[in-house]
Amino acid sequence: MKLIFTLLIILFGVAAFLHKRVSDNAAGKIFGNMTYHIDDALDKKNITLVNGEHEEWELRVEYDNRYVFGDFNHDGLKDVAVMIIENTGGNQDWYTLAFLINDGKRLAHKATIYLDDRAIINSMRAKNDKVSIDMYVHQAGDSMGGPSKRVKELYEYPGPNTFVSRKQMLENSQTPPRRF
Repeated sequence: MKLIFTLLIILFGVAAFLHKRVSDNAAGKIFGNMTYHIDDALDKKNITLVNGEHEEWELRVEYDNRYVFGDFNHDGLKDVAVMIIENTGGNQDWYTLAFLINDGKRLAHKATIYLDDRAIINSMRAKNDKVSIDMYVHQAGDSMGGPSKRVKELYEYPGPNTFVSRKQMLENSQTPPRRF
């Protein structure tokens, strides 16, 4: 009897693992092949990821395999927030929260929130139609590669066509400047 019970627990565990893996693969095929609006210091444009990435001169964008579902614009439809990483040359990898809003027919990238350069993301969850992110970000005195300030932030969908550039984000930031 104990053997059967143990085998059932193992079977359910394997089934849950495989279901998560299949779900993540399906999500990667969808979110890793979407069009995203990029608004950096150099240019504003729409780019389409292919198999999770897009690369051209001084621009690399990739889907980070992190996503959460929620009704972020409160219209009764399931929307998605995904993590993408943008790099415009050099060694900065900007972790970006992209809101993909459902209009009833398709998902479209409608808003972006920049998180931090080389953030270390611990978790990303939907909470009351907002996105909760537990991560490490840079603070004054940190090295470029080692963010040390752990924060748990709650991000709300900022509204349609809200694409703040990294330059604007840095200018409006309350975070003290980094000294390297």
